[in-house]
Amino acid sequence: MAKAEKSGVDYGAELKRLRSEGPARVYILRGEEDYLRDSFLAELKKQCLDSDTEAFNHHRLQGPALDVAQLMECVEAMPFMGERTLIEVRDFDVNKTSSYDAERLKSLLAEVPEWATVVFLFGPEYSPDSRLGAVKAMKKAGPDLSFSCPQERELVRWVSRRVEGQGKSIEGSDARYLIWVCGARMNTLIPEIVKIAGYAQGERITKQDIDAVARRTPETTIFNLTDALGSRAYDKAAGLLADLLADRDEPPQKQIAMVSEQFRRLYVARIAADSGRGEDYITTCIPELTGRSYPLRLLKSACKNYSQERLARAVSLCVQCDYRMKDTGGEPETLMKELLVQLAMDRS
Repeated sequence: MAKAEKSGVDYGAELKRLRSEGPARVYILRGEEDYLRDSFLAELKKQCLDSDTEAFNHHRLQGPALDVAQLMECVEAMPFMGERTLIEVRDFDVNKTSSYDAERLKSLLAEVPEWATVVFLFGPEYSPDSRLGAVKAMKKAGPDLSFSCPQERELVRWVSRRVEGQGKSIEGSDARYLIWVCGARMNTLIPEIVKIAGYAQGERITKQDIDAVARRTPETTIFNLTDALGSRAYDKAAGLLADLLADRDEPPQKQIAMVSEQFRRLYVARIAADSGRGEDYITTCIPELTGRSYPLRLLKSACKNYSQERLARAVSLCVQCDYRMKDTGGEPETLMKELLVQLAMDRS
């Protein structure tokens, strides 16, 4: 699947526009931040549907294979005892649409009646390819909104409000730590905030409370693993590898890719440090760190425990491990443990 393009969607501005101008006839809602995407959809439902007639005027279609004829029926259906209909299409694999259906879809989207709103919601696995004619027709018909994770400052404020909703408070530095530990996805943060607030004994949530009960993302565990290797804390590194391998949510093939990516990030940060380049160089090479001061600061500190040469060898060892895992049929956990030993033995 083609990757979705980055888009500077201002969530607050889009909500304001929806409430003041009313619903458009077609929307594309996509992006990694499903909490914001679904929150916008909830507001769209309020604008389109009455609670008494929602069952009649809310049409839902789901799945990779979209029946264009069925979509046409939903679009053409007049509202029943209401002003509008809402047609919600989730995870349609538009990239695999036949040329015949693509032409029918183009015609349909060009003539959506004034009483209907068609919403295409795409998860990451069905991200639309903008080069395709059907996708161009979607974008021409209405707003294309890509919801990405908010910038760190926004997210810290949002975390603080969620914590206050649990009857607690949190310092900005601890909120940034929480985001680093648990990830920046809002739907992931919500249950973690509830859990940590329930655990915390004091009025204020602290770093210690977060460490005690928060579920760390694999990325955080991998950062701590590479940091432990850099500081020669090999027993700690072995324990972190055990934690990583015990996490069955991510297969070893993906874990080794994330380890390799972390060493690549450290290599970029080390080059920046050795050449006197600033944070702009790092964020140019690693754009996902733009505006994220906490992980950027940690990366700049952690890279000091490695030389450029050692980091280059670490990336090479990860690539070799990945190759052996995919092409030689080796036991993934055994290969990961062997990789840890090789990384630990390189002490230059």
